[in-house]
Amino acid sequence: MTGARVGIIGDFSPGYMSHRETNQALEATATRLGVELAFSWLGTDEIAAQGTGILTPFDGFWAAPGSPYRSLDAALAGIRFARESGKPFVGT
Repeated sequence: MTGARVGIIGDFSPGYMSHRETNQALEATATRLGVELAFSWLGTDEIAAQGTGILTPFDGFWAAPGSPYRSLDAALAGIRFARESGKPFVGT
């Protein structure tokens, strides 16, 4: 099995259906493909406080739905990091 780490850029809210379904989609995809997949939600306030260096360990990124973000600047910094580092990125 191969593995990957996906960072989800967004402010997780368990009451927001799209956030719960993002988790389910990643889990189902990993199962279907037979790969190990770890994913973590990266709150925009966390990115704002710690900088984009916290994004370095991830293999790819997903910008989650659900704006307004707590920090739009940090969300955009995360997207810029993905683009400039050449790592896969998807936005919903």
